[in-house]
Amino acid sequence: MRPSFTPIGVLRKCQVMLALPEEALQDIAANSKMAAANRGESLWIKGKDVDFFVAIAAGFVKMTRSTSQGVDVTTEIFGPDQVLGMLGTIKGSGCPQAAFAVCETHYLRVSKERFLPYYRENMVLKDHLIGRTSDRLTRAHAMLTRMSTSRVEVRIAQVLLVLAESYGEPTPTGTILTVPLTRQALAEMAGTTVESAIRVMSEWQKRGVIVTKSKHIEILQLAQMEALLD
Repeated sequence: MRPSFTPIGVLRKCQVMLALPEEALQDIAANSKMAAANRGESLWIKGKDVDFFVAIAAGFVKMTRSTSQGVDVTTEIFGPDQVLGMLGTIKGSGCPQAAFAVCETHYLRVSKERFLPYYRENMVLKDHLIGRTSDRLTRAHAMLTRMSTSRVEVRIAQVLLVLAESYGEPTPTGTILTVPLTRQALAEMAGTTVESAIRVMSEWQKRGVIVTKSKHIEILQLAQMEALLD
């Protein structure tokens, strides 16, 4: 049974959109449409000009950039209740990177035309996005470097730490990811095979670095995982 989402419900759960008043959210929602993408399906390709940006309801999307060797590398990861493509909307530019679903993903195609007038008159939203963009660029640069040159363990650690930053909640024993994550999705984000992802995760479980609970990953040794990135 496919999950059911409404445009206004999706917008209300996106933190970045909550700087807008309810009447603005209602208007934007009325002119936006729900969509779904299967694993590997593109939401848009690099350079394409689209009339929407994305608010994710369920699933994950990776942004990719091609290296000089022609290899597509993950630079950013977005999940439930997050927004992507907003910067291109504001700048009026095409998509600087490609976006692909890493698993079955449900998302809202937010109308650029409806959103922009509200953005232009909302200083709170503008200030929030300025800070958000600076942080994103810094993280994306670091992720591009690690994902294009590092061994599999480092790439998987990078993905888990990025997800922990957005979806991690403290527990008595560590930090648990509140969103379900399959080995297939993790492998897609890290740019590796499912077999390699399973090997790395199994080794970490044996060493007490992580534990999995019904598709939810708990990081027990956060410092040890962070040390892999040094």
